[in-house]
Amino acid sequence: MRVLLVEDKIEYAKLITAKLGELPDCEVRWAKSRDGAESILREENFDLIILDRRIPSADGALDDSPEHGFHVFQVAQEACEGTPVWFLTGTEDADFPVEVNNKYGRREDIHGIGVQEPLCMVFWKRQLTEALREAKTFAERHAELSAIAIVNPGAANLAAAELTNIRIFGRRYAATAVEVTALGGGLSSARVVKVVARNAAGAPIHTAVAKIGTLSSVRDEHDRYTKHISRLGPGDYPPLSIRIDAGSGPLGGLYYSMVGTQVTTLLDRIIEGGEGVSDIPAAMHKMQDSWHKSSEIRPVTVGQIRRRFIDDAKIPDIEAELQDIDLTVVEKVVVTGARCTQHNDMHVLNVLFDGSAKGFFIDYNDAGQSFAAADPVTLELSLLFHKEHAKVGTEWPSVNQMEAWSNLETYVEGCAFGDFIRGCRRWALAVAGSPEEVVATAYAYAVRQLKYADTRKDLARGLIRGAITVLTQ
Repeated sequence: MRVLLVEDKIEYAKLITAKLGELPDCEVRWAKSRDGAESILREENFDLIILDRRIPSADGALDDSPEHGFHVFQVAQEACEGTPVWFLTGTEDADFPVEVNNKYGRREDIHGIGVQEPLCMVFWKRQLTEALREAKTFAERHAELSAIAIVNPGAANLAAAELTNIRIFGRRYAATAVEVTALGGGLSSARVVKVVARNAAGAPIHTAVAKIGTLSSVRDEHDRYTKHISRLGPGDYPPLSIRIDAGSGPLGGLYYSMVGTQVTTLLDRIIEGGEGVSDIPAAMHKMQDSWHKSSEIRPVTVGQIRRRFIDDAKIPDIEAELQDIDLTVVEKVVVTGARCTQHNDMHVLNVLFDGSAKGFFIDYNDAGQSFAAADPVTLELSLLFHKEHAKVGTEWPSVNQMEAWSNLETYVEGCAFGDFIRGCRRWALAVAGSPEEVVATAYAYAVRQLKYADTRKDLARGLIRGAITVLTQ
């Protein structure tokens, strides 16, 4: 257990450090000022913060004030909101605990044991014995949590806070070990992994796909899951089994239940070339039926569609990559577009299959209103532009074929998964407001690819040029 102790009185800091050092596997990091504590909090993660209220602004300064301690508390709320903070202060103010708890008095299952623990507590220094008793209980619970084994953590290159988040998941299912496998998922900083909670005999208890990221991103995804994903039909999206909001520093986690212990991505299936791959786009189309039924059809410019993929402020950053391509004329072209809810990041690593053999999509941080062709076009083109594209081969398509993208049969000539491409295109044409919306969506997707360092820019430019030719004829 890592504890940050913020205390300016050296002898008192020595006393608390010695007492905490008697607890199971407890490491104490000491800061004696506002600036020192803030610097540490922005660089390191802790399991518990013990904070004096009256401290100086900087090491050696003589301006100790309750404002400085409260500033550290606010930094902790910003940098690691899920970490418990205990005030241990000699500045007694009967209103202070009430004020803190009124605004910050959350209780969460910090250790995954079904007990709601406070994320903020206030102790007066004369209550040191009581505070140390609470710290002993906290340390024992943390030690039990840390005892849960993580199997194969190296495969996912997990950070300490991510491991803690996964252990909280495991403990909620009374697991003794959690097997972890990286799945790839989205292009954001969030981690997507498969986790299997196992009992002492090694038998699986529960399998989930976990999205682990900042608390704000986890809350955003949960909101979008509730607002958009839950509108899909029963069985068309994975049930959310656990949401973890505290106990792992700056990180939270969403755990979606899976059937069985085997989880594969759509990319895996395409690489394997097994039967049924060509049917997946139709299944995804049917899954989104409730979204498409609420589509709004109206005229839009190509520029409006492009802005859904990359906004105007980012265009100067890609001007060099555009080379001789002028976007001015095409972006004024008006097409008939259909707007509805879309996943908006439906690439081949965001479509998963579990033991039920039914596909579903994950990673919902971009879910919301868009153009109806966004998901099928993204799914089709992600095979060429996702960072894992080389796994499906690099010989197809040529730049000339990319320019002919709207001519489907010319485009798929020589493609090992041509029926899958055809399925994505049928889906796009069925839900879009017009065929021109489909081409404009491909154009917008290709323009966005130019901002990424590892994308195939020659193919992106070919697709942009071809789309401009079609849309301006």
